[in-house]
Amino acid sequence: MKQFHKIALGFLAVAALTQSCMKKMQDTNTDPNLLYDTRPEFLFTDATKSYTLPGRTQLLNKYSTSLRYMQYIVGDNADKDAMEAPYCDPGKVNFPDPGSDGTLYSDHFNGVGRDMSKIIDKINNTESPLLRNAYTDLKAICTIMRVYDAWRVADMYGALPYSQAFRPTEYAVPDFDFNWTLYLQFDQELKASADVLKAKSKDQKDISKQDFFYGGKTDSWIKFANTLRIKIAQRYEKRNAAHLAGVLTDIAGNYGSQIISSNAESFGYNNLQDWNNDVNDINAIQNVYVSAFPFVEFLKSTRDPRLPLMVRENDWGTNYKPYTSVRDFGIPASKTELNEPSRNTSRFMGKHVFSASSGSAYDWWGQAKTHSFTYTSGSGTATATLNFISLIQGRLFVKNGGFRDVDANVMHDDEKIVDGNTIKMRTSLLSYAETCFMMAEIAAKGGNSLGKSAAQWYDEGVTASFNDYKQKGIEQGTPRAADAQLGDFLTRYPYKGLESVYSQAWVNFLTQPEEAWAMWKRTGYPQFSTYVPGGVNKIGDGSGIAYLESLYTGSQNLLIPRRAVIPVSATEMLGNIGNAVKAMQAKDADYGVDRLDTRGRIWWDMK
Repeated sequence: MKQFHKIALGFLAVAALTQSCMKKMQDTNTDPNLLYDTRPEFLFTDATKSYTLPGRTQLLNKYSTSLRYMQYIVGDNADKDAMEAPYCDPGKVNFPDPGSDGTLYSDHFNGVGRDMSKIIDKINNTESPLLRNAYTDLKAICTIMRVYDAWRVADMYGALPYSQAFRPTEYAVPDFDFNWTLYLQFDQELKASADVLKAKSKDQKDISKQDFFYGGKTDSWIKFANTLRIKIAQRYEKRNAAHLAGVLTDIAGNYGSQIISSNAESFGYNNLQDWNNDVNDINAIQNVYVSAFPFVEFLKSTRDPRLPLMVRENDWGTNYKPYTSVRDFGIPASKTELNEPSRNTSRFMGKHVFSASSGSAYDWWGQAKTHSFTYTSGSGTATATLNFISLIQGRLFVKNGGFRDVDANVMHDDEKIVDGNTIKMRTSLLSYAETCFMMAEIAAKGGNSLGKSAAQWYDEGVTASFNDYKQKGIEQGTPRAADAQLGDFLTRYPYKGLESVYSQAWVNFLTQPEEAWAMWKRTGYPQFSTYVPGGVNKIGDGSGIAYLESLYTGSQNLLIPRRAVIPVSATEMLGNIGNAVKAMQAKDADYGVDRLDTRGRIWWDMK
C-alpha cells in the first residue's frame, strides 16, 4: 500500500519552537560533530504537531459524528432527512460511516504511525553507540505514541496492518492484524517502554522543548503508558477479564501504582499557537450546530456548576441588547411570546435530537434556535432575532468560540473576542478525570483499584473534571469561568454505583466524544429513554443518572453506528482488506453482513 511505505525525506521544524530550539537546529546543520540531518527530537515535534486534530477535516468530522452520536450537539434548522442522516436505519441497506473522511486511518499511515516508526528506525540505525544510547528514552516515547495511535485505529476499525506496516522492503503489501491479538501486543510494547523509561538511562537527550505533550518528563510518560494499559485492558474486559486483572497487578507491584494522578499529568497536546485560530468552516460549532436537549437538561437538573463552562447562554437575558429592546419596547404579541413562562426558566436550552421532535408537540425545543420579535424603534418598528436554543460552548473547540469581529452584534456583552495568539488550546486525550472514572468502575466491580474505593475515585473524578473545565474556561475566555465553584455538588450527587460513574464520565467526555461513544458501546450507558412531551421523563429528572433520547422518527428508532469502514485506498490492498473482513466476520458474526455494515460490532464490542 503506497502510503505505508512513502519514505520521509525530511521534516520541517514547527514555527512554534523557541529561539533556543532554532539555534540547536542551526547547529545541527553547521557542526560537523553533530548529525547532518534533522535530529530525532525535532522529527518528533514535527510529526506530532496538533496531534489528532492536525487539520480542519478532523474537527469537522468530530462535529458530525461522535458529538452528535452522544447527543452533545444536534444540527440546527435541520430537516427530517438531515436529522436522521448520522444514524443507521434498520430498514435500509446503506449506512453512514463514522470514518468516512478517512483521516483517522490515513493520519496513522501517512502521519504519526509512519513517522514514529521512522524515528525509531533512525535511532536504531545511528552509527554512534553513544548517540544511539542518548535517544533510548525518546525511542520508548515514540513506541508509546505509535501504540496509542495504532490502538485508536484498531479501536474504531477492528483491524489494520501493524506488524508488517512501514517495512516496504520486506512487505510490499502488508497483512492485517486484528484487535483480538493487537491489544495483547500493545500491552507488551507499552510495558517494555515503561520499563525503559523507569531505568532512567544516563546522558539522555533533553527533549523538554520538543515534547508538546509532557515537556520531556519521563515519569509522566510512564504514568500515561500504565494508564493506557489499563484503558485498553478495560476495553477488552468482557473478552478477557483476567488480562485486566493482570495489568492492574503488574502496575501495582512493579510500578508502585503509578498512573495519571493529577490534571497536570493528563495526557494531552499543547497545540501550536495558531491552532484553530482561523475559524472559516470550523466555526460550524456555532453556526451549524446547537446544544442537545439530553445534555443540557441533565446538567440543569443537577445544577451542575460546569453548565456555563460547557454550554453558552441563550439570548434571553440582559447581557444581550436585542433582548432588552424586545422586553422594553416589544409590540404586545412579542412581549407575550418573550415572557411565556416555560421559556424564561433558564438561559440554557437544548434542542431534541430525534427527527419526530420537529412537530408542534415539542414546541421550541424541537425547532431552529432563532426566533424573531418586533419592537418599536423611533417612529417605526424593528426586528430582533434571538437564539432560544443554546449553543454548546464553542470555546472548548475553536478559539473565541468561532466568533469573529464581524459577529460582535450577536455576541453577549460579557463575551469578548481577543487575539487568538493569546489563547491557550490543549487537546485532551486521556485525562485525570477519565482515569478516575475508569478506576471507579474497576473498584465498583471488585477489581484492584490501586488503593482507593469507588466513591473516592468518583469524587476525585468529578472534582478533576470541574477543575479541568474551569481552567479551560479561564484560558479560553469563557464568561465568568474564574467565578465557578464546585460547591456542594458531591454532597447532592454522591457516588451511588456504576450508573453515576457512567453519567459523570459522559459529562466529562464533552471534549472527547469519541470516548463517550466507546463507553456507550462497551457498557450500554447512557441508556436510551423515549421523551414524552408533558409526560414523566427520565431525561433531566434530577436523579443524577444520564439518559440519551431514543432516536424516534415517528415510526421507528434509528441506531447509532458502532464502527467505521476500513477504507479502500489502494488497489493492491483489495485482497488483503477482503480477507481481513472475512476474518472479522468469522471471529464474530456481529461484525455485520459486509465491510460497509456500520451497525456491526468489532470484537471488543460485545453484547
